[in-house]
Amino acid sequence: MLTRYSRYIKFLNIFGDVALLNIAYIVAFHIKFGAFHPPFLSMLFYINVIWVLVTSIIKPYKLKRTTKFHQVLRVTYTVLFFHILLVFAFYVFEQSNRYSRELLVLMYSILAISLFVWKIAFVLFLRWFRKKGFNYRNIIIVANEDNPIQLKAYIDNHPELGFRVLKIYEPKHYETLQLHSEIKKFSTENTIHEIFYTMSSIDHYTLVDIMNYAEDNFIKMRLIADFRSILFRTLELEHFDLIPILSVVSTPLDNAQNQIIKRVFDVLFSFFVIVLLLSWLIPILAIIIKLNSKGPVFFKQQRTGRGNKTFVCYKLRSMVVNDDSDVKQATKQDHRITSVGRFLRNMSLDELPQFFNVLIGSMSVVGPRPHMLKHTEEFSNELETFMFRHKIKPGITGLAQTKGYRGETDDFEKLKNRVKMDFFYIKNWSFLFDLAIIVNTVLDIFRNSDEDV
Repeated sequence: MLTRYSRYIKFLNIFGDVALLNIAYIVAFHIKFGAFHPPFLSMLFYINVIWVLVTSIIKPYKLKRTTKFHQVLRVTYTVLFFHILLVFAFYVFEQSNRYSRELLVLMYSILAISLFVWKIAFVLFLRWFRKKGFNYRNIIIVANEDNPIQLKAYIDNHPELGFRVLKIYEPKHYETLQLHSEIKKFSTENTIHEIFYTMSSIDHYTLVDIMNYAEDNFIKMRLIADFRSILFRTLELEHFDLIPILSVVSTPLDNAQNQIIKRVFDVLFSFFVIVLLLSWLIPILAIIIKLNSKGPVFFKQQRTGRGNKTFVCYKLRSMVVNDDSDVKQATKQDHRITSVGRFLRNMSLDELPQFFNVLIGSMSVVGPRPHMLKHTEEFSNELETFMFRHKIKPGITGLAQTKGYRGETDDFEKLKNRVKMDFFYIKNWSFLFDLAIIVNTVLDIFRNSDEDV
């Protein structure tokens, strides 16, 4: 059953996505134009090529049996988001009247809804399929203490995973050679597909022997980690030359793939903001700032970035030129703030030049807000865990800001709560989390226009 059906499941997943992509375009095209014209149909080719490109990088079809439904949706809509960015980038740089922006908006609206329905149907079908006994894997468990009981209970309670526990071996009840012989004999007689074992359960030589046997007979080996102190952390396998090293990954952004996703989004998002918004808005604001008060248009300040490294943070000048800007934080009624500067701060427009920081890589669109160097020194002395927030790049906006912790940090409780929000963001980062924070930030600008950022 395993050999017969498993390869078709991945094909079905890919086929469903590609079919919906093309159907969404054709339906949108028919709604928009009524008839098919070759110039517009040529866009269908580019849409498919870009889909193949994005999926080959993000790899949304490498689903494990333990993958949750929300993880399927997350990776699907991550693919969709980058597909939208690249297709619209193609549309902008093509600068041709052959393609319709309204057509693309309609197509992606149809595709977003249909993908959601399709993924629900696909996951439900896969669970039903495995519960019925198809696409299953026979396994044996080799472990001592509570591990085999807990693992078997979990598998028995989740038949949709498609695992069948045929045998449990507790090494403490066997001699080494006897255990090896039993595993080989049982695996051969019962077509075992996978062996789960606890690394501390078997001596090194028996382990190597079993692994060699498994490789020769195309049986997959799985390690049951028996590290109590890292039970709730993620592990990542690296290689130093030919030496395998198991690293503890404490946050999602320690993962290289997540770093790439976040950086690609930062570059694309900041580029579009700079080209489509800042290219005309900043010159207008610059004239207003110059007419309102003497001094430069831009304000530059040393702030603390990732890894406690300093960087130059750019802002539109919102204060009169003064000597205290690097040591004294602005307050709501600060006399240094100009009339135009107050408006810029209320609407967060003074932060717009930081998209250049994002583009060059010193900041991210979303992350903990950067502090001036003096405040970093002060706050790190007041709060022992404060420096953990510098594990990632600082952001133009962050979770703390969307939860109301904006403006001056004038008491310890406010500082502690802001840092808690930063910690939560760092430890629970996801691409969709970033998108939600961006949307909430835009809404908050208009809801809380009386707050200084």
